[in-house]
Amino acid sequence: METSKISNSVLGKLSGQQGLLVGVGLGLVLAIGGMAIFSSFGTGRSNAPTQNSPAANAKNSALPVKVQQVGTSTTEESSNFVGALEAQQKVTLQPQIQGRIETIFVSSGQRVQKGTPIASLSLDQTQANVASSIAAASATQAGLKTAQAQLQQAQAQRTKAAADVQLQRTQFNRTQQLVKEGAQAQQELDVARNNLQTAIADLQAADKQVAAASAAVRQAQANVRAAQAGTAAAQVNVNLKRVVAPITGIVGEFPVKVGDYLNTGQTITSIIQNDALDLNLSVPSNRLKQLRIGLPVQLIDPNTQQIIGKGQINYISPTVSSDQQSILSKARFLNSQGRLRDGQYVQARVIWNRQPGLLIPTVAISRIGGQSFVFVTENTTVNGKQQQVVHQRLVRLGDIQGTNYQVLDGLKPGETIVTSGILKLREGTPIQPQS
Repeated sequence: METSKISNSVLGKLSGQQGLLVGVGLGLVLAIGGMAIFSSFGTGRSNAPTQNSPAANAKNSALPVKVQQVGTSTTEESSNFVGALEAQQKVTLQPQIQGRIETIFVSSGQRVQKGTPIASLSLDQTQANVASSIAAASATQAGLKTAQAQLQQAQAQRTKAAADVQLQRTQFNRTQQLVKEGAQAQQELDVARNNLQTAIADLQAADKQVAAASAAVRQAQANVRAAQAGTAAAQVNVNLKRVVAPITGIVGEFPVKVGDYLNTGQTITSIIQNDALDLNLSVPSNRLKQLRIGLPVQLIDPNTQQIIGKGQINYISPTVSSDQQSILSKARFLNSQGRLRDGQYVQARVIWNRQPGLLIPTVAISRIGGQSFVFVTENTTVNGKQQQVVHQRLVRLGDIQGTNYQVLDGLKPGETIVTSGILKLREGTPIQPQS
């Protein structure tokens, strides 16, 4: 009996504890459920998508990329050539006389005007020769003046002798008339005849003196000219010792220095005029119909592919090279900013034709199996919301133009393409356009 009571008492206690535990558990469930309901009603977002919903996944997986709208641009038909620029004017300075370099007046890279002294050679005996020639010329000038004075004196004597002859002839004629009339004796006529003959002899002597003096003057004048020529020659030698710039331009390197002895024909330096440069182009003969004077030509830096100069065709050869079947043409480029140099290796683009067309950046192109593709954007709806995705499209490309490709087929003006991150894109990939 007691055993039974003890068992019933234990069971009662256990039942009471289990009921307490069930009650506590039910209270916790109701409390949690109430908090969830309150939270749902309190925030008003009971229908909001979670991070695992399709709309949230589409938004979070959109790739940030740059896009560009395709528009009509000017496309070019062109051909590329390579070559070296050549200065329009370039001279090499060489001495025309031997001598030792005494002074160099300019430095390499300096811009000089025509007539600017570049260098001078030692004068040594040349200057002494000039001084001697000048002294000789002065002596001949003095001799000429003396000869001219003697000529004037001889001419005066001749004038006097001619007057005396006239007087004596008049006296003789008078005496002859008087003797004929018997007024004077024959002896007076003989005296008058003798005086006339003497005067005529004096006149003839005076003529010879004038002729001799005239010859002396001519000789003195010849001496003066010879002395002046000698002085000029000596001065030329002095001038040859001074080397000047024959053109305006930039001074090149000096392979010589002060103190070096130069022979005739040895190079001192060069002067290059980079104001305008020419580029020789060997144009294929099949381009003859398109080749014309004034055709635009662009210079491209072979390293950066940037345009470094613009010019035009200014010469077309009248003949075709039989070996290469090409036409020698020249393009001239003005160089006011000094960006170009003589001998500079460049790439030239001859532009045959310009017309409207489509251009897209080279970075927008992806290549698969030898074909070219671009990613075109399209607006679509995901869970009721607008989302941009990309579609891969085959395009046919033309020539490359700077950093762009010409599009011949596959795109239309107004469409938008992706220009960055194309390696991460696939057909239908959502994107987030970036500015």
